[in-house]
Amino acid sequence: MKRFLCVLFAGLMLLACAKTPAADEPEPGADPVPAIDPSALPDFPVPEIIGYAGFSDVLSAKLLNGTKNSNLSPISVYLALAMVTEGAEGDTQAELLKLLGCKDLAELRGICGAMLNKLSISEEKSTLTFANSLWMDDHDGQLSFSDTYLHTLADVYRSEANAVDLSSTETGRQIADWIDRHTNGKIKPAPMQFDPETIAVLINTIYLKDAWRSTFSEDATEADTFHAPDRDMTVDYMQRRFNDTTIYKGDGYLRYGIPLRTVGRMTFVLPDEDVSLESLLGSPEKLHALLNGGEAINADVHVMLPKFEFRDRMELSSVLEALGAKLAFSDDACFSAMCDIPAKISRVIQESYIGVDENGVEAAAYTMVIVNGATAMEPKELPLIDFRLERPFLFVIEAYDGTALFVGTVTEPTESAQN
Repeated sequence: MKRFLCVLFAGLMLLACAKTPAADEPEPGADPVPAIDPSALPDFPVPEIIGYAGFSDVLSAKLLNGTKNSNLSPISVYLALAMVTEGAEGDTQAELLKLLGCKDLAELRGICGAMLNKLSISEEKSTLTFANSLWMDDHDGQLSFSDTYLHTLADVYRSEANAVDLSSTETGRQIADWIDRHTNGKIKPAPMQFDPETIAVLINTIYLKDAWRSTFSEDATEADTFHAPDRDMTVDYMQRRFNDTTIYKGDGYLRYGIPLRTVGRMTFVLPDEDVSLESLLGSPEKLHALLNGGEAINADVHVMLPKFEFRDRMELSSVLEALGAKLAFSDDACFSAMCDIPAKISRVIQESYIGVDENGVEAAAYTMVIVNGATAMEPKELPLIDFRLERPFLFVIEAYDGTALFVGTVTEPTESAQN
């Protein structure tokens, strides 16, 4: 017997979207990422930003004040913002390009493509990897994403694209698991929950693990005092002597870089004994001088480096607005190259991890850009159909997999007992 009725489910769903979390799992909800108080940020005139190096100096100077543990990955923020910029047009695109230090999209693509191609390392003892992803929600067909935009993200940024229900608890878990996987388990976000207006989430991750070129001996590690801003602490210091090397002496500081096996080096800036780290920071120019200036001195250097490990979390929206990207966060934003409804950035979040010990360095971060509809989407207007079974009709009863259990016709329904 032929099936007279079938139900066709179609659509690109790369992730399953369950609505109810398991009873023994925490409910997503409270976002642990603290917003940054704009009044607490260093206040300086924003200089012209040229390329990634300029962006890194300006963003780092804005966020690092020397008063607490902080860990920022400016390259992760840069790549995430670049993906969003690809979807912007008009003045919104111009503001974002200015923030990223590029004159046009071609220059931006060249910078980001070079980063992803040249910096990535995957060896037995040295790893530096990047991953990008787009998670998009069409809100039951009320909006569509540009094919050109999706192809650009895939071709230039190596980004995967996932069509999901961003209101789903399961999607929040899937995104958290994706970040966990691409940061090698060093960042394990709680399951995420997004506003009903969220239409897209763009994420960059970076993961680095590398050994010192000349490792520190664990036998030489010993406990000693560390003078924190508000108290003295006992910490474990790694020790090593580097002979016939170069150290830099600047105004109020010493700077020394320790080579890593493959990725590069880890550089440390030590304020003079009577100088606070806070006083050395405060502007892009000061930061640039700390990392690049000073008099080169040839010497033997005995390094005592405290072992450390910590995580950091930041919401960067207010910082990026303060640096000039105002339109992108407003209802006047134009992201028409991304999708076919008004949209704006609602939040930019970064979480990071860093650990340093005798063997080397391990660090990871993700940056997430959340894009919302700039205005509430109106329900789609549908035609009204009057479905009155007032003449002979067909029926089918199906199992959960579509198997027809009963099929029949009704030509003479049961008469009313009141007839």
